[in-house]
Amino acid sequence: MSFPDNLIRGIPNSTYLNSDGSVGSHLFYFNEGTVRNDGWTDLSVNWEDRDSVVEFTLNQRKDDKDLQFKGGVTVIPREEVDRLNNRPIVKGLLSYERQPTPDNPYHGNILLRVNTPKPTMKLIAGGLALAISRVVTRR
Repeated sequence: MSFPDNLIRGIPNSTYLNSDGSVGSHLFYFNEGTVRNDGWTDLSVNWEDRDSVVEFTLNQRKDDKDLQFKGGVTVIPREEVDRLNNRPIVKGLLSYERQPTPDNPYHGNILLRVNTPKPTMKLIAGGLALAISRVVTRR
């Protein structure tokens, strides 16, 4: 399966934004409670199949019609995720997938192996935060 050059992670609210304009690594913390049957846990992303996906993501709404990503969005080059996954401490713990939904043809996930030690998960989250190439915030 082919993947676009960039993935987009929404920023739920301003608590994920630092005063210097950077994004906190906690945006990329994997929830230990969302274990799947295939040995992975996931973080939702959108794949930037076309230029309009950033705007699409910014306009996503929750079931109650409230904006889903009030803080904005981040863009991460896929090659940076691949580079991180090739680091010795991470090797094989990180992956990604497409998982379109009826309402979102761009949806996918960043994947982390279940039972990854929490300190390692936090290092990976920091690596993902450092890999951000663009932050689009709401004004």
